[in-house]
Amino acid sequence: MERTHSTTRVKRHMQLSDIKLGQLAETLPRTSQGPVQVVAVTGGKGGTGKTNIAVNLAQALANNGQRTLLLDADLGMANVDVMLGLVATHTLSDVLGGVCRLEDIMMTVSDKLQVIPAASGIKHLANMGQQECAGLVRAFSDLKQPIDFLLVDTATGISECVASFCRAATEVMVVVCNEPSSIRDSSAQIRLFSSEYGVNRFRLLANRVESAYEAQELFQSVIAQLTDNHSPQVSYAGYIPNDETLRKAVAQHKIVLNAYPRSRAAMAFKNLARRVAEWPQPDRAGGHIEFFVERLISHENMEMEVVS
Repeated sequence: MERTHSTTRVKRHMQLSDIKLGQLAETLPRTSQGPVQVVAVTGGKGGTGKTNIAVNLAQALANNGQRTLLLDADLGMANVDVMLGLVATHTLSDVLGGVCRLEDIMMTVSDKLQVIPAASGIKHLANMGQQECAGLVRAFSDLKQPIDFLLVDTATGISECVASFCRAATEVMVVVCNEPSSIRDSSAQIRLFSSEYGVNRFRLLANRVESAYEAQELFQSVIAQLTDNHSPQVSYAGYIPNDETLRKAVAQHKIVLNAYPRSRAAMAFKNLARRVAEWPQPDRAGGHIEFFVERLISHENMEMEVVS
């Protein structure tokens, strides 16, 4: 097996088997766009409304003029396309199998919003490890259109793949509900990602709460469980109210921003999008989204080899 550090040897359409350890991430091709804000939306347990958050936030950012790309990275139980009422003819599974390129499966939702659908129920996608995740995200450097935000709807829990996406993101938003299991599992996710994967900054979003006061109490409940010595930085991202229109929109295969734009939930998403847009921009000028790839594969001096 021959190793190379030359960018001319990088294949345009790479398979997972092409990603090995050895070549410096700095040799990845670059484009002229500045940094992209990458927000991983995750949670400690299922059922917290994580995907609903990701989809509505993506649409709210797009409505504000932000060029937004939503990646469905819940690789085992993908449903972003379902929530948007889309029918995906090709998914990430086809990209991984070499059937098509990443740009071929992108679905346009609106002028400023595009979606990359995952493939639901495929076991090897749900169990991908860090190296395979690197191969998946590596395909992004072929994308041509400029974007401002990449939202990554991860799976829930503490799998290595979820950790890889969160570590590579510039911001990690943890969605939590006011339930003992959600508080416990979200706290465990934050502790593990901080101690084992070097993710030291999190933003906590309270979902399905009745008031701002309940949201603040929920935030404090999570903080109280983070008593170890790793001291991750956890900040309050806001809350989404418990609103019946959210459930109605899901039943209609629509998002609440479009179906019920004057609802409490829709207004909360608009406010959330404004706050997210004000978060500090990434300090790395890495081109299009190659820096996301670099962050994904460079943890603890990890390097990458591209086989010719």
